[in-house]
Amino acid sequence: MQRLLIVLAFALPVACNRATDRTTPVDSAHMRSALTATERGVGPLRAGMTLAEASQALGSALVLPAQADTAACRYVQWRGGPPGVRVMVERGRVVRLDIDSAGVRTAAGAGVGDTEEQLQRLYPGRVAVAPHKYEDGHYLTVTPNPADSSFAIVFETTGGKVARYRVGLRPQVEYVEGCG
Repeated sequence: MQRLLIVLAFALPVACNRATDRTTPVDSAHMRSALTATERGVGPLRAGMTLAEASQALGSALVLPAQADTAACRYVQWRGGPPGVRVMVERGRVVRLDIDSAGVRTAAGAGVGDTEEQLQRLYPGRVAVAPHKYEDGHYLTVTPNPADSSFAIVFETTGGKVARYRVGLRPQVEYVEGCG
C-alpha cells in the first residue's frame, strides 16, 4: 500500500501538468463557442482596433473584400469566427460587431432568444427602451459602464424576444441600417 501511495504521489503532478499544458492546441470550435460579447467587442476582437491590430489579435482572420474602401463604412468577414457575427469597419477601424445567432452571449449572459424582461433583470437601471423602426419590437440600449458611455450594447427585439444585438462604439452601434 505504501509503495502505491508513493507512485501516485509522483504520478499525479505529472498527469496534472499534462492536463494543463498550454502548448496543446485549442479546439477552434470550442474556442468559438466560448467567446463572450461585451460592449467593447467579442472575444479578442475589440471596437476601436485598427485593421492591423484586429488582424494581429485574430491571426489574420479578417477578410476584406477586394478593392475595399476601408475609409467608408463596410462589413468585413471574420474567417473562423463564431457563426452569426459580422464585423463593421469604418475609417480603418473596427467599430461594431453584429450578433444574430444564439451562439455568442454577453458577459452578463444575455443573447438571442432572451426576453426583454430578462434583459431588464441582467442590466438593472442601465436599459433605455425605444420603439423599433421597422418591426413590432424595441431597441434596448445598454450602457454597461456609466463612466464610459462611448460603448454600448443594442438589443433588437421582436415579439418581446431578442432577435439580434450589436456591440461597439457610439454612434455606430446605434446605426439602425448598419452599412453596405
